[in-house]
Amino acid sequence: MQLKQSVLFFKIAALTSAIVIIFVSWFLYYEVSRSARLTAQLTQLQTALQRTIDQEEHILIRAQKDDVSAIPQLKYSYQDSFSNLLNSMANEEALLPLLLQLDELSKAYFGKLDELIRLHEQLGYDENAGIYGEFRGSAHALQDRISGKAIPQLEIAILELRRREKDFLLRADLSYLQQHEQLVMHAEQLIKDSALSEEISNLLKRYEAGFASYVAILRKLGLHDGEGVRAELFTEKQKLRSQFELVSIRTQAVTQERKESIILYGLILIVLMNIAVLILLNYQNSKVTRHILAINKVLVKVAKLEDFSLRVNIDGNDEIAQIAHQLDDLLAFIETLLARLSAAQQRLIEEAKMASLGNMVSGFAHELNTPLGVAITSQSHLKEQVATLKSQLELGKLQRQTLTTLITEAEAALYLLENNLHRTASLVDDFKLVAVNREFEEKSTFNLKHLVKNVFDCYQSELNQEDYAIELEIPENLTLISYPSVFSQVVGYSINNCIKHAKIDGQKLNIVVSTVLINDYIHFYFKDDGAGIDKELLPAIFEPFVTSKRFSGGTGLGLSIVYNLVTQKLKGEIKMQSPAHGGACLHIILTGTEFNFTEE
Repeated sequence: MQLKQSVLFFKIAALTSAIVIIFVSWFLYYEVSRSARLTAQLTQLQTALQRTIDQEEHILIRAQKDDVSAIPQLKYSYQDSFSNLLNSMANEEALLPLLLQLDELSKAYFGKLDELIRLHEQLGYDENAGIYGEFRGSAHALQDRISGKAIPQLEIAILELRRREKDFLLRADLSYLQQHEQLVMHAEQLIKDSALSEEISNLLKRYEAGFASYVAILRKLGLHDGEGVRAELFTEKQKLRSQFELVSIRTQAVTQERKESIILYGLILIVLMNIAVLILLNYQNSKVTRHILAINKVLVKVAKLEDFSLRVNIDGNDEIAQIAHQLDDLLAFIETLLARLSAAQQRLIEEAKMASLGNMVSGFAHELNTPLGVAITSQSHLKEQVATLKSQLELGKLQRQTLTTLITEAEAALYLLENNLHRTASLVDDFKLVAVNREFEEKSTFNLKHLVKNVFDCYQSELNQEDYAIELEIPENLTLISYPSVFSQVVGYSINNCIKHAKIDGQKLNIVVSTVLINDYIHFYFKDDGAGIDKELLPAIFEPFVTSKRFSGGTGLGLSIVYNLVTQKLKGEIKMQSPAHGGACLHIILTGTEFNFTEE
């Protein structure tokens, strides 16, 4: 069976399963929506109750009139939510008794809450209201009356009395209440001993009676959470919460049982259909898995080994087998292309090497023409003088003055000829050092600065002083034990890059070649202040065929060759840097090169 037929069969099976799922989902949706409605109403009732409880806690903490005024609206909201839930559960025989019990507990809770509010109203919501305002007013009147009576002990006693009052109200500690009673008795005795007016004594008694009433209501209300109305309210609240949780759990259990029944029957039907589909799918999978694994195995080997000669070589006429045949053809095509590309790359590298050598030879030939031209001119002039001397000697007309002049001119011509021939020989020696055959070269000792200078001398015809400024910051006494021709080629390619890529028309290019010794390694820098390198090219600058002169004759092989020479031949490291303001710096770290350096 081909994949197209298999896909059609699975589509039919999937459509049938989808129809079954739609019917099951509709029944499940109906039950879920009903359950969600009950849950929402239950949550709404719970929220209304929680808001009432929160408001009750605000009353206990702050005892503000605004907090009490919100209670009636919260009670109405709770009763409205309860009525809605009761209507929805009218037909739920298992849940209705629990809900009615919840109603009884909520009425008991709201009754205790009303009692709490009444007690707070008696106490007073601010400093001028209720019992608190009455005994506070008596205390202030008492302090005003005894002020100026010149009875310091009584004034101190009243102040201590007020302080114990505040300590008790703040900390609800009965020990302060006992101290307060003792201070009242002490103040009464001081008033009696001082023979003060009956009005002052009555004010003290009014204060004492008001404070005693305030304390009695506080104790009825509860000094702590475990006493009085506060404890009773807490108990009712806990019962209400427990009943509420019981209703919630039971409601969820009933609705969950219904949903599970629908899901169970639907799943049984779906599972039976899926089992049939899986049996058929396993049959088809066994046919295609082998081919897919074979293709994957070949692809993994190709990616890991980069060996495009591998082939899948499987039989069959289904779609997977056709893909395998096409993959074999593609691998064969890629193998052919890689062979052609490798040959072309090798050819381009050789051409780049020859081009670099050509530039060097061209500069060397230009430099060689000058001393050779002078030497040829001197030789020609000397030849003419010898011919003149021979002619006059044969005619017998040779005079002393003529002979002296001829000898002087001959000496000058010989001097020029000798100097320029020496210059030619020096240039030839320099070129031999730069262009020595690298394939059979062995390590030798050479002066790094002299070698770099010789390479720059070969490019003097292109590096004229008007357009280029060369600076060598290399110690005179630094010698390397390495491959001089490799260093010559690295410097030559760097010079070519400066000429072709770094030079900006109308602007002088400064080239600085320097070395620094760090941690027993030589750091070689070739820097310029030219056009710089695009940040897009910088990460791949050492890869073959990466160039900014793609359409101007550039091949992008120069730095690739330099990279291979440094890393493979010299066993070093190489980096390229190009700051945002322009210029470039080739940084070579010679980690495997022996050297000798003596500080002067």
